[in-house]
Amino acid sequence: MQHLQPNTTLQGGKYKIERVLGQGGFGITYLATQTSLNRFVAIKELFIGGSGQAINDRIGNQVVVTNSANQQSFNQQKAKFQKEALRLANLNHPNLVNVHEFFEENGTAYYVMDYIDGESLRTKLNREGVLSEKLVLKYLLQLLSALEVAHKQSIWHLDIKPENIMVDRYGHTYLIDFGASKHIEQNSTLTTSLALAYTRGYCPPELADLSYGSMDGLVQALKDIGPWTDFYALGATMYNLLTDNIPPSSNRLYKDGRNAFMFPSNVSSSTRDLIVWMMKPNQEERPQTVEDIQRQLNRAKVNSESTIIDRNEYKTSEVTQPYSSSTTNIYEEDKNIHNQKAEHSETYNQSSSSFYVTWGITIIVAIITLAILWNNDSDWLKEKTILDLRWDGIIFTSVCLITYFIVGKITGYED
Repeated sequence: MQHLQPNTTLQGGKYKIERVLGQGGFGITYLATQTSLNRFVAIKELFIGGSGQAINDRIGNQVVVTNSANQQSFNQQKAKFQKEALRLANLNHPNLVNVHEFFEENGTAYYVMDYIDGESLRTKLNREGVLSEKLVLKYLLQLLSALEVAHKQSIWHLDIKPENIMVDRYGHTYLIDFGASKHIEQNSTLTTSLALAYTRGYCPPELADLSYGSMDGLVQALKDIGPWTDFYALGATMYNLLTDNIPPSSNRLYKDGRNAFMFPSNVSSSTRDLIVWMMKPNQEERPQTVEDIQRQLNRAKVNSESTIIDRNEYKTSEVTQPYSSSTTNIYEEDKNIHNQKAEHSETYNQSSSSFYVTWGITIIVAIITLAILWNNDSDWLKEKTILDLRWDGIIFTSVCLITYFIVGKITGYED
């Protein structure tokens, strides 16, 4: 039995183990219930295991060192495990997990931290396939923000990979497992278990030097380790998420350079350049600070926006142009055209209305005049035309013309 069983309690029943969340070379992480608050937490247990390199075992719940020769090494790791918990507790950042408590029990050590209700990027990649460039860049910005806080305290993660990045249901990432970082201290000695932190494709050359085993190699390697070491692994992580391929080894990068990468065609040239830069075999050629990467991302964003503007220059000048004097002229021209159309429409409507009013009133007056003349003398209607020089015809014609003229003047109809 290599782990605690479900329903096992710690700290006198304060925590109840539910199940194993994950296991690495230096510890086992459990899902547990904090019984007093009835909430889930994650608990990491110091347990140094691995194929052929375990220095402890478990009897029941008790962790025991396999032989006395390993006792000193185990005690050193326990002290560093406590330092890891202390460092994480002092790193206050939304993309880093909060640590709440440290205690010793069952012959080993534990620390309690927030439980992340989500999955690792490795699980997400296996489930969904390659991730979009937009999503990977979103994750990158969050992780850079977390690394900036850690690096300012001279804490290097040293084991960044998709397995050590959690993402919750809201797309919020967390950089977890700073276990490897506790082993790299200026006065530390090289332990045989240290190589367990290495992951193929994510380990830069300066970190791989730690596995040589010689003290001289260790001292030199420690001088070469810094923020750029994490940036290499972060670039490798991006490459893996975008391609679902194992990142090229540093040996292949030395040999083939940029040709060692196999990017999909839908990944932008700026993101390709960034990953190649972050994974330069020579650490001096990589970004040296988080700010270096952020500046490169900002330049890529500006260039991308400029390209969009160039491609849509005509559309931008007439539709999305900022307010200016030239824009005002364009708007005034549009306004004048609109006003001309409106004036034309109003003139047409007014003329049409005057026509109907003038002729309508004239016809009505003509009918009334005709009725009056009919009653007085109907013989004139038998003539060929009402315009014959008879007094009743003259009266009828005069009334109609006068009515037409007067009403036309009033309504404005002058045709």
